[in-house]
Amino acid sequence: MSTTKFGTEVTLPSDTEIAMTRTFDAPAALVWKAYTEPEFLRRWLLGPDGWEMPICEIDLRVGGQWRYGWALPDGSQAFEMHGEYTEVVPHSRIANTEVFEDNPPAQTVVEFVEEGGRTTMTTTMRLVSQEARDAVLATGMADGAGRSYERLGEVLATLS
Repeated sequence: MSTTKFGTEVTLPSDTEIAMTRTFDAPAALVWKAYTEPEFLRRWLLGPDGWEMPICEIDLRVGGQWRYGWALPDGSQAFEMHGEYTEVVPHSRIANTEVFEDNPPAQTVVEFVEEGGRTTMTTTMRLVSQEARDAVLATGMADGAGRSYERLGEVLATLS
């Protein structure tokens, strides 16, 4: 499977993985900054339109924790996820665990590859089973991630 959601290519590299790839018109250092600093993350990592990110905690080091929380402005819906960083290579790679509600933890790797001043960011999520992968896809996660990455491009344009 390979589809494009809001300019982000979504593929299934294996029975347990989801990969999302997008190229941005910005150097890797700038994409990294927008990906790792709460003031920028709160502007783009929102999924579908209409959500806010009241919780954005990042301790960007191996063994450090992260926690994100989203809510609708009227308070009718809210959810959180959290995890631990297992690898941090500035401007190049971040690996972490990801725990959402009562689901088994996923492993996520984000790679930033710069070429000619443009950066390709690939996020690969590895889940515990094909059933878990398919359940994540069924939530509309690919659409939300695609819209978020589209917003990230807009935020990067204001920073470059």
